[in-house]
Amino acid sequence: MTVELGVLRKGSWSTVWPAFVGGVCGPLLSLILGRWFRFYLAVGFAFFVTWFFVGLIFARRSPTNWGIPGWLAALLTGAAAGLCAGVLSYYFPWK
Repeated sequence: MTVELGVLRKGSWSTVWPAFVGGVCGPLLSLILGRWFRFYLAVGFAFFVTWFFVGLIFARRSPTNWGIPGWLAALLTGAAAGLCAGVLSYYFPWK
C-alpha cells in the first residue's frame, strides 16, 4: 500500500474574496450616496469605486495578459462596472 503525497492548494475563497467584498460594498455604498445624488448616478459611482479597488487587488496578484498596466485594467474594470450598474439602475430602479 502506497500513500500519494499531493500539493496542498488554497481554497477558492482565498482567490475570490475581493469580488465578494466588492459585491457587498457596491450596493451599500450606492444606498448611502443615493441620499445626495440621483440614484442611478450614485449606483454608477459606487460600483465604479468598489470595482476599481477590486481590480487593483486582482492586478497586484497577477499581471494582465495584454501587457497593460494594472491600474489601467482596474480603471477599465471600474468604468465598465459603473456604467453597466448605472444604466441598469436607471431602467430598473430598485430603490
